[in-house]
Amino acid sequence: MVVLILSIISLITTLIGLYLLGEKKALGFLIFTASLACQMYIFYTQKNWFLVFQMVVLIAFNIVNYRKWVRG
Repeated sequence: MVVLILSIISLITTLIGLYLLGEKKALGFLIFTASLACQMYIFYTQKNWFLVFQMVVLIAFNIVNYRKWVRG
């Protein structure tokens, strides 16, 4: 049940984050990173280590891109 709720939260925050990034809002990076962290927890509980690693990489890219965007 918890995984289902987190999946729904992750989906909603992903859509909101991507929309805000498209609108060039810095908050989009934060919301999208939170979405990725939610997904990482879901994959961790399912012991899906490859997808956990993928989420870590995507979070790192998101942080790097945020820093580039702020400096830009």
